[in-house]
Amino acid sequence: MNLKGYDPGLSIQSALRLPRDLELVDSITSAVSDADYISINIPYIKGENGTHGIIGPDVISHFKPNAVLLNFARGELVDSEAMKEFLDAGDGRYISDFPDDLLWDHKNAVILPHLGASTEEAEDAAASMAADTIIDFLENGTVRNSVNFPTTSLPDRPADCVRFTVVNRNVPGCLANITEAFAAEKLNIVQQINHSRGEIAYNVLDIDTTGRGDVLSFKNVQEKITMLDGVLSSRVIYGTPGTGYAKNLDGKYFV
Repeated sequence: MNLKGYDPGLSIQSALRLPRDLELVDSITSAVSDADYISINIPYIKGENGTHGIIGPDVISHFKPNAVLLNFARGELVDSEAMKEFLDAGDGRYISDFPDDLLWDHKNAVILPHLGASTEEAEDAAASMAADTIIDFLENGTVRNSVNFPTTSLPDRPADCVRFTVVNRNVPGCLANITEAFAAEKLNIVQQINHSRGEIAYNVLDIDTTGRGDVLSFKNVQEKITMLDGVLSSRVIYGTPGTGYAKNLDGKYFV
């Protein structure tokens, strides 16, 4: 079996876990072209630049006439009208566990019960994953499996560093203002990462604490950064997980 895949947000960690015989391509249309079986594993995101109907006429036009689409992600990802035209025109198949008014009784569609998430094993796994995800966010600032925020992960914090996280509007110049605020306080950024999704950007920065004394001395720096134009909130990760949070609330500093 020859495998092709496409993921515009593929992280280095995820890429290293992929099978060696998987060919990564640069677009959805490249991934589906000449494919016998197509599996979509995409989060459903509403609004502009979201994923509603992402498998639409442009993508489906690249399907082979007998291609099989497997959709166990979300029903709204597939444009039902375009899929019906595809199924009407050839020997293709649509297999999903999301009933659809147009497709549920089509002769080339197989609609299965949506029961996988209700099993005891699935509920245990989901609870464990949710707990691990929250712990990783509180302790390290890592974002995974978020609906609205980009997946963001920075390696372990070096010794003698404090970790900042900053949420800002995804507009030009905002990241530069954040890094300049640290530089103005003569603070060295040891490592950092910045990812964005839509209108939101998320930053994780490790700041050298050498000669700075107690971590609480960083609170003044945090306030200056939080009140920058375009910044929504920030967090200094130290002590009890979840503490150190600050927010720019309509121009007022809230902690």
